Amino acid sequence: MTKLTKSELFEFAQVFILANTPLSLFNGLIRCAGMQKLRKNSEDVLLRYYDHITGRAERNEIVLALAYAVLCALVLRTREIGSLEVDASRLQWGQRIWDFMKRSDSGTGGLGISARQAPTITASNSPSGETRFILGPDGLPALSWRNVS
Repeated sequence: MTKLTKSELFEFAQVFILANTPLSLFNGLIRCAGMQKLRKNSEDVLLRYYDHITGRAERNEIVLALAYAVLCALVLRTREIGSLEVDASRLQWGQRIWDFMKRSDSGTGGLGISARQAPTITASNSPSGETRFILGPDGLPALSWRNVS
């Protein structure tokens, strides 16, 4: 296994701590400097290390971040060589990351997710004289009259 520097491990941990969804975790980890080092390892080395690190009883933020980083490296490797057998369920968000990436047909530069279009909010008067709001695709009400076009 390629040795990572302290700063690379801390960068993985920072992304892990700040991620609020499985996809934000994946996106953040694949952009870390240490990911290039992880990706240089063969799938066998990555699988053995993933088994080792996820089997540890003691898990702190750095260990969990590294486990997710290795899983992400395995996801990227799978896109290059085809199918791999990985028990992604060992990590809370692991299975969701693995399943999404297996379904995604985008390359590693993006996840095939387009930015959500800003909701269009309009106001109209109903026949009863009440003001009615038509909300955008997120279904949220207008926060102020400034949002109404």
